[in-house]
Amino acid sequence: MNTIVTLLLVLGAAFIVVFLLGFAQRPPDPIKRLKERFITLSRLSRSQAEVELLDRVEALAERFPGKSYAWYVEWLVTDLERAKR
Repeated sequence: MNTIVTLLLVLGAAFIVVFLLGFAQRPPDPIKRLKERFITLSRLSRSQAEVELLDRVEALAERFPGKSYAWYVEWLVTDLERAKR
């Protein structure tokens, strides 16, 4: 009987730890994922692709003002994916 109670306490403690670790994780960053996708699709070195990304985002910001940074990067990735087809 004592071992069953101990086992339940250990399992309960393990569940609580796993549950709390789930809250401690940072949510995935969609902008980081889009940047990595842009770098892959552009086939440039990382530093060249980052400069190209900044330049193209600035150009899009002039063309479509008021949008979010994520919108611009997503537009660029979609454009590159469309061009690769």
